[in-house]
Amino acid sequence: MTLSFVIPAYNASRTIGATLRSVYDAHERVSDTWDIEVVVVNDGSGDRVALEIAVGRYPKAIMVTHETNRGMCASRNSGILRSQGDIVVILDADDELVPEWPEVLRSVADEWPREAQICFSACRTPSGRSTVSDPEYRGFLTESDLLNERHRGEYLPIFRGSYIRSRRYVDLGTRRSCGILSYLTFSQEAPFWVTPRVLRIYHDDSDGSVTSGWATPPKAREAVRCYGALLEHFADAYRQRAPRVYRTKLLKLAIYRRLAGEPNAWAAWRAGATQRALPETVAAAMLLLLSPGWCSRVVGGARRTGLIRRYG
Repeated sequence: MTLSFVIPAYNASRTIGATLRSVYDAHERVSDTWDIEVVVVNDGSGDRVALEIAVGRYPKAIMVTHETNRGMCASRNSGILRSQGDIVVILDADDELVPEWPEVLRSVADEWPREAQICFSACRTPSGRSTVSDPEYRGFLTESDLLNERHRGEYLPIFRGSYIRSRRYVDLGTRRSCGILSYLTFSQEAPFWVTPRVLRIYHDDSDGSVTSGWATPPKAREAVRCYGALLEHFADAYRQRAPRVYRTKLLKLAIYRRLAGEPNAWAAWRAGATQRALPETVAAAMLLLLSPGWCSRVVGGARRTGLIRRYG
């Protein structure tokens, strides 16, 4: 069985070496477990030469190059189309796999039901903190679960290769991925499988990480675009099957508009305000009374201290 790792890389020459080392070193110790291929997508990086040198230390790694920056979903899709594996794993260029990943992935593959085309594997941070709300959960994840944010968190996405090569991620043309839009789309066809087995070490606090600076105006503008597309496609589903979450999505859209310095933040707040989510409604109103700069500082501090959830 062939296993493909797809790794989008944008200005990632400082981190991708550790990512590739975590893939190859463990595989060399148990090379009879999997046939692997690694597809790195250089997404118009400014550090192209340094990135090519870092990847070139692993001659078997395949490099796909975008001449201009096209964003994470476009890069994932380019790597997916280039891949040939029976299973496709999506990594970020600042991720690492756990040292025993071949054995863990074999166990995951054995438990993964055939009717599920997508598997979500729980992750942990370098300090050992879980990135999912239900670290022990093993079972199916349905469209209703996603709408209602059950078993939420940061997972490692693993796909049946033939499935994801025929679907691919929904690409909004943003640098960051609007993952929930793609996963809700996928979940309309079949439920996902969730495993508590940990494969990925998620570096969420490192400088230049994929998740850093999420409250800055550029990333907030991308979040506005993501929420807009999400509500355009799934507003009816949220209203009918997850009404409270629907209101909180609108409140978050209001905050992201404020962080981005965009108009109509209060219009989104009025649409989302509800007694059913009174703490969120009041907190969002207080944030909207701040300037974008102070709003960013307060939200960032609340996230770092755990007052706002960090994942999912």
